[in-house]
Amino acid sequence: MLEVQVLIPLPDVLALPSFRAAGVRVLTGDPDGVTVRWVHSSEVFEMGALLAGGEVLLTTGLGLHGRTSDHLAAYVEQLADAGLAALALELGRTFFEVPTAILDAARRRGLVVLGLTQVVPFERMVEDFHELVVRRRAHAGGGAAWGDLAQVVIDGRGLRALLDEVSRAAGCEVELRDRDDQVVERSTIASVAEDARVTEPVRGPAGVVGTLHLLGGPTRQRGRVARQAAVAVALELGRAGSLGQRPSPSQSLVSDLCAATPPPGTQVTDRLTDLGWPPSDGRGWQPLAVAVEPRTALTDVVPALEDALRGVTTPVLAGFSGSRGVAVVRGWPRPGLARSALEGAHLDLGRALAAAGTGDGAAPALVVAGPLVLDASELGSALGATRELLELARRTGRRDGVLLARDLAAPHLLSTLGPAAWAGVAEEQVGPLIEHDSRHRSELLRTLDTYLALGTSKAAAASALGIRRQSLYDRLERIERLLGVELDDADQQLGLRLGLLAWRLRTGIDPRVGFGG
Repeated sequence: MLEVQVLIPLPDVLALPSFRAAGVRVLTGDPDGVTVRWVHSSEVFEMGALLAGGEVLLTTGLGLHGRTSDHLAAYVEQLADAGLAALALELGRTFFEVPTAILDAARRRGLVVLGLTQVVPFERMVEDFHELVVRRRAHAGGGAAWGDLAQVVIDGRGLRALLDEVSRAAGCEVELRDRDDQVVERSTIASVAEDARVTEPVRGPAGVVGTLHLLGGPTRQRGRVARQAAVAVALELGRAGSLGQRPSPSQSLVSDLCAATPPPGTQVTDRLTDLGWPPSDGRGWQPLAVAVEPRTALTDVVPALEDALRGVTTPVLAGFSGSRGVAVVRGWPRPGLARSALEGAHLDLGRALAAAGTGDGAAPALVVAGPLVLDASELGSALGATRELLELARRTGRRDGVLLARDLAAPHLLSTLGPAAWAGVAEEQVGPLIEHDSRHRSELLRTLDTYLALGTSKAAAASALGIRRQSLYDRLERIERLLGVELDDADQQLGLRLGLLAWRLRTGIDPRVGFGG
C-alpha cells in the first residue's frame, strides 16, 4: 500500500508564491474548511467526469465561452458532484468577470470559486503545489530514506538520479518498467542484482502507470523503501511528464540539460562527442524550443522534430522539457541562414504532426531559436532561456511559425519590467479602449492591433477583420477620439504598439480571438 495521502489546506495553497502573484480573489465559499489533494488545469467543459475529488481546477474559461446560463450552472453542478475543492477562473482572457450563473450555482453547492486577476502560467501554479506536497510528505514521518528521495524530486535531478537514490536505500539495483513490462529506466550505481525481487506499483492520477522492481530478496527494509520509492517516482513522473519508452542517449542528454542542475560543461562535451558530434568549429550551438497544439500527442513530437531538423542540418539533439519540445543543432553563421533553414524545418514538422494526427495540411507549431551558444557548459541555461522566450512569444499571441531571439526583443525588454509595469504601460496607452471594450463588448482594441500589425494598411485591416472599409474608418475615428491620438503619427504608433504588447503580456490574450463579444 502507498503512503497515506497528504491533503493541503486551501489557505496554504493560496499562500504559494504563484497563487499570490495571480492576485486571487475569493468570490464564493469558505477556503478555511477546504483541503486540496491536487491542482489541475483544463478547458474541458465536461471536466466533472474526469475528476477524482479534492482538486483545485485552474481554467481560462475557454471551454465555457458561448455557453448558456443553464450550461454554466450544470458545469458547476458536475464539478461539485465530483468533489472539487475549488474552481479558479482566470479573468481577462475569456471573461472579464466570473459569470453570475457560475457564482449562483457555486453558492448553492458551497463550492469555493476563485478569480485570478493576474496572469500566471498554470504550469507554475501546478509546480508550486507539487513541491508543497513533496515537502509535506517529507515532514510526515516517512523516515530518512523518504527524505532523501523527496529531496531528489524537489531538486529536479531526474528519474535516473532518483532510482540511484532508491538503490542506495534498498542495497540493490532498481528498475522502472511500464505496463507492458518494458524497462523504462534503471539505476546506474554498482549494487546487488538478484533473481528475487520486491515489486511495487507506481500510480498516477489515472491509475497504475508502471511497476518499480527492487532486484534483491524481500526484506522489511526493502518493502518499506519500495512503498516510499513508488510515491517518489509517481511525483517525479508528475513533475517531468508521463511515463514513456526508454529515451535515446540524445534525448537523455537533452533531459539532463533541461534539469534544474545541468551536468558540467566537460561532461556535456564528452557526451556530445560520444553521440558523434564534431569538435567545435566556431559555429557554436543553436538552442531551439517548440510548442505544438494541446491535441498533438507529445510522443509524436520528438521524432517529427528530429526528422524535420535533419532535413536542414546535422547532427540533431531533441527531447522534451515539460510539455515543450527542445532541441540543439549546430549554429548558422548568419541569422538569415538560420531563419531560412528553420522555416524549412517548420514546414516539414507541421506536415509530420498533421500526418501523425491523421489531419490534412500542416499542424500549427511555434519554433523559437534562442541566442547562439559558443560554450557547451552554457547549453543548459541557454535551453532554459529559449523556453522562456517561447512562453513569451505565446503570451504575445504567437502559435505558429518561426521566431529568432531578435524578433522578441520588444516583449523581452518589457518582460524584464514585470507585471506592474505592463499594467501601467497598457493603461497609459490603450486603457480607454480596454474600458470601452469591457463595457460595450466592442472590438476597438482588436481593430487597433490588426491595423498596426498590418502596417496601417486600411484595405488589409478591413479584410482581416471581415468588415467593410467604411466600418473600419468609423472604428479608427472612434479610437483616435477615445485615446486622443493621431494614428498616422509614427511616434504615437510606437507607443500604441508597446501598449498593446504590454496588454497581451499581462493578459495572455491572443489578439486573433478578439476582445469583444
